[in-house]
Amino acid sequence: MNQNLTYIISFFKKIGLAFIVYTFCRLLFYLFNLNQFQGEFPLNAFFYGIRFDYVAVSYLFLPFIFFSILPIPFKENTYYKLVVKLCFHLGNTLGIVLNLIDVGYYTFSIRRSTADLFQFLSTGNDLGNMLPTYIKDYWFLFLILIGLIICTEIAYRKLENKSITNPFTLKVFGIQSLFFIIVGSLTIIGFRGGVQLKPLDIINAASYTSPQHVSVLLNTPFCIIKTVLNDRISELNYFEEDELADIFSPEQTITGNGGFESRNVVLIILESFAKEHVGFLNNGKGYTPFLDSLMQESYVFTNAYSSGNRSIESLPSIFSGIPPLMNTAYIISNYSENKMDALPAILKKKGYNTSFYHGGENGTMGFSGFTATAGIENYYGKDDYPLTNQEESSAWGIYDEPYLHYFANELNKKKEPFFSTLFTLSSHHPYKLPDQYISQFPEGELPIHKTIAYTDYSLKQFFENVKYTHWFKNTLFVFTADHSSEAFHPFYSTFVGQKAIPIFIYDPSSQLKGVDSNYIQHTDITPTLLNLLGINTSIVSFGKDVLSNKNNHLIGYTSNNFYYVEKEFVLLFDGEKATGFYNLLSDSTLQQNLITDSSIEIRKNEFEKKLKAILQQYNNRLINNQLSKESIK
Repeated sequence: MNQNLTYIISFFKKIGLAFIVYTFCRLLFYLFNLNQFQGEFPLNAFFYGIRFDYVAVSYLFLPFIFFSILPIPFKENTYYKLVVKLCFHLGNTLGIVLNLIDVGYYTFSIRRSTADLFQFLSTGNDLGNMLPTYIKDYWFLFLILIGLIICTEIAYRKLENKSITNPFTLKVFGIQSLFFIIVGSLTIIGFRGGVQLKPLDIINAASYTSPQHVSVLLNTPFCIIKTVLNDRISELNYFEEDELADIFSPEQTITGNGGFESRNVVLIILESFAKEHVGFLNNGKGYTPFLDSLMQESYVFTNAYSSGNRSIESLPSIFSGIPPLMNTAYIISNYSENKMDALPAILKKKGYNTSFYHGGENGTMGFSGFTATAGIENYYGKDDYPLTNQEESSAWGIYDEPYLHYFANELNKKKEPFFSTLFTLSSHHPYKLPDQYISQFPEGELPIHKTIAYTDYSLKQFFENVKYTHWFKNTLFVFTADHSSEAFHPFYSTFVGQKAIPIFIYDPSSQLKGVDSNYIQHTDITPTLLNLLGINTSIVSFGKDVLSNKNNHLIGYTSNNFYYVEKEFVLLFDGEKATGFYNLLSDSTLQQNLITDSSIEIRKNEFEKKLKAILQQYNNRLINNQLSKESIK
């Protein structure tokens, strides 16, 4: 009996060791990304996070658990004990590696990694680009990994059962069988995350902590496991079809009365340009003197937001009005072959020459495939760039200054009217500058700031090159960012502020000029441009023409929770119920949850109704391939 009790205690201590490791990784994650998490230390995230760790440990340590609890007579055999130990370290090391990935990567994705991380890394040569840089910049994480493995091995040895083996009697077998049943049942409960009706999921995390700290509460193995097991979205039936269309419909008719018929369009997507970095939008404090001067002559949206947090999520939103409202990026999802109403394809039918330029590796993030689907005739990547000087190229691709010079020359060859997109590159981690500019730009408070200033300088050179061309004054220059970046001010660390970016339109003829405080996000760019260009058409888009709709809204997705923003209020919704309601004007950092305030009950219900309608349209149209007017006919 004593031997069995010693073995049982030893087993539970080893499992407890796994939970300690997960808590330590959570603490590392929190500390290394502290500027993303405002407010007091989230003790509740650490406490309730143990429940989510329970799920991950149950899955990753399943071989260790199984071999440890088998009611067999040779558990103390040296070779058998070695197999059990190897199973422990396999689950332990995999959990540590996955958690440590997000210690460094969270700054760029602003969410815990899910299963689509592996799909993303297998697209093009992105793994080859990212891994050497990640190893170089986050070498200390590899030391932490080794240190944690060594520490757990030392602890495992001390916890190892060293009692003398007694005969394997019927009584011993009975005790071990009971132990097998109990631990086996606890493991099955662990798979589900408890005995509740539905298994614990990512979406449940917001019920245990503030929206800002959901990523702290979660762990990366849990998020990957959940999205591997269920990568598809489900049809929703909140409303009957007739009622649904009255609340929200993405089917819309563009009247095309903007007055800019046959204008060329140059769309410039700025890598990681957060609103916080732009002086014009940040009370004069920023790193973009040229863009600041250009915005004074432009039509500027001061309440602009990206639809997602990653580059791979930006193009479907910008070109097709498809927001990223699921864990997997649309480009690499099961729905990527759906027919859609894309801006380049519509312009192509109207006689536009369409092209896309990006100085990164050809095929990176699935851009080449998606742009072709969206109606881009010609895609140009790093392989198409006439590289004559190796110093023009960085780890990720061609530096912005030489690439923008190349882009200017390319535009001179285009037949008008043309629609051409440029996706900049240099303000991407590892934030490296060409040797001749290392000391020219301000360091700023964050590593990205000097590269923001470099890209701004590169854009200035670009406009110097093109401002006297024959096509310049007949062109609308549309600026946006793919997503924001790490934040410095508290507002830009909230789940809304994390998506704040610049969006503005520069018209050299000065017909379009002003400042607009209406909400706008990526999905609104296509319908707004179609109207400006005088194109009459019917499309399916989750965005609106913001120049005609003066009470626009925002929708977003964060840690498996959805949010809806209209006027000064923000609703947070977990797919079943509203979990948060905030006033952006009086509480910009979203610290005061008003969900139980009866005075705003009507507004909260109105927001929830609208968001449910949007989600039902989104899920059901993706599933049934109804993202295009042609596919609905």
